[in-house]
Amino acid sequence: MRRFFLLQIPDSETFHLPEEESKHIVRVLRYENGDQLLLLDGKGLIVTAEVTDAHPKKCLVKVVSKELKKRPESGFHLAIAPTKNLDRMEWMVEKIVEVGATKISFLNCERSERVQLKPDRLQRVAISAMKQAQHDFLLEIEELQNFGDFVQKNPNGGIAHCMDGDKKSVNQLTNHSRILIGPEGDFSEKEVELALKHGYEAVHLGESRLRTETAGMVACVLAINS
Repeated sequence: MRRFFLLQIPDSETFHLPEEESKHIVRVLRYENGDQLLLLDGKGLIVTAEVTDAHPKKCLVKVVSKELKKRPESGFHLAIAPTKNLDRMEWMVEKIVEVGATKISFLNCERSERVQLKPDRLQRVAISAMKQAQHDFLLEIEELQNFGDFVQKNPNGGIAHCMDGDKKSVNQLTNHSRILIGPEGDFSEKEVELALKHGYEAVHLGESRLRTETAGMVACVLAINS
């Protein structure tokens, strides 16, 4: 059964779908009266609904059943400095959603190339990837924030950097549910020291020197499979 995302699912037995979704369901997918679909709000609510009026602008559906799932307490939180090229971040968001990341935060670091970010575009990518991967929960996206503020509010995890020194593999971390990835120019020594003071451990992601967006995806894969 196909999945469709609604930011807010009405609390009623029958309701009209938004025009964009109606057009896609009726005109593109050729849904007819009696066909069923799944509606998700990305927060755990899953509604099985039946098309009762296949109108291309205001498709009417009736609720067949509802299920409310609880978001798992465990999950993976990626905190990363966004790249100058936003397309690379969109690619990474798509992939980490498919793999199973639950939250992403964007960091403004000393060597950051991008100091502004519009999360709306990234959310659209996350919604599409959530539906494609058949996940029940939408990736939580936090807006750009100062690196120092972030590590103080979110202590403990792993910090991947390119400087020399002892580093652990992801599966050796005390807490591998959160990993920090720096900008193309890497974290500064001051930032690494600050993270270590707040319970982070230095981590490596293998032998290769990775691009920022690749490092984000690899960190996600390694952490979720640890």
